[in-house]
Amino acid sequence: MSMKDKAKDLMQTSLGKMEKATGKALGDEDMPAKDQVEEVKSQLKIVGDKVLKSTGKALGDQDMPAKDQVEEVKSQVKQAAIRVRDALKKNG
Repeated sequence: MSMKDKAKDLMQTSLGKMEKATGKALGDEDMPAKDQVEEVKSQLKIVGDKVLKSTGKALGDQDMPAKDQVEEVKSQVKQAAIRVRDALKKNG
């Protein structure tokens, strides 16, 4: 058997194991790869929505758009950095 054939067989075996493991993690070992992808995409969307809502809630507005959340967090980090720098100047 050539190296090319061995590599191809190893890849096929690895893909099969990966597909089975992903299906098992999703609750169905025999789930086809295409369905696995759709299920993972769906779950990631749900998690992303929860993260956005939680972050917005922590910032005081759970319906705040992601772009505004990023700007707000950047602003708060900048303010915190200024306070740390000022505190270090006072003590240094």
